[in-house]
Amino acid sequence: MQITHLLKRKPGQLSGGQRQRVAMGRALVRDPDVFLFDEPLSNLDAKLRVDMRTEIKKLHQKLGTTIVYVTHDQIEALTLSTRIAVMFGGHVQQLGTPKEIYDNPANIFVAGFMGSPSMNLFPARIVVDDGKAAAEFALTDGGAARLPFPGDAMAQHNGRDIILGIRPEAVTDELGADRSSNAVHTVDARVEVTEPAGSDLFVVTQLGGKEVTARFRADVEVKPGDTFPLPSIWKRRWPSIPKPNSALVKP
Repeated sequence: MQITHLLKRKPGQLSGGQRQRVAMGRALVRDPDVFLFDEPLSNLDAKLRVDMRTEIKKLHQKLGTTIVYVTHDQIEALTLSTRIAVMFGGHVQQLGTPKEIYDNPANIFVAGFMGSPSMNLFPARIVVDDGKAAAEFALTDGGAARLPFPGDAMAQHNGRDIILGIRPEAVTDELGADRSSNAVHTVDARVEVTEPAGSDLFVVTQLGGKEVTARFRADVEVKPGDTFPLPSIWKRRWPSIPKPNSALVKP
């Protein structure tokens, strides 16, 4: 718990984060059948949160005890859990492994909540030319762009309005695109904001009238106002059109 240096202090001499770690330690030494953790890392600073996530993960692997862990931090949920129940409005929106939740969100809420930055969601329309379907959406200059769908699963839905979902890592710079993907299509878009984040550079543009975040390599030279080619990546074949009450279409 990284509290060895606090052993001689009185409870009143501990900070909120230190008390949180003491409380966790008290629960752990009792060796219960189930641990109930309700946002145990909420009072810790950023670095200590990362360290404690690792310690909790090690502890779970060592003890093999069930841990029910409540958190608003989706990164904690994705890194710590073996199964996630995403809840909203008192209802379970989706239950599955971290990979299932991230790769195949059940609805727009789950798609927009899980992931940091979250999935880009913007309106588009299915258009079909010569039997080939594509998602068409507006650009900031008043023009439009199209992303062709792999296969022919969408060909029967010509003219249908959809919500297109693309993860930030699937919208990147040309050299950063995953060439092992099913398809890579490039759209020229105007850069509005750049956000350096150490190992990554987040670039904000607009597609379909909505802000879209792209994840670039950190050394890419780009600045606000530039028009930049953004490769968008389809990572898997298109399964089928979703039902109307779960209007999420995603690569």
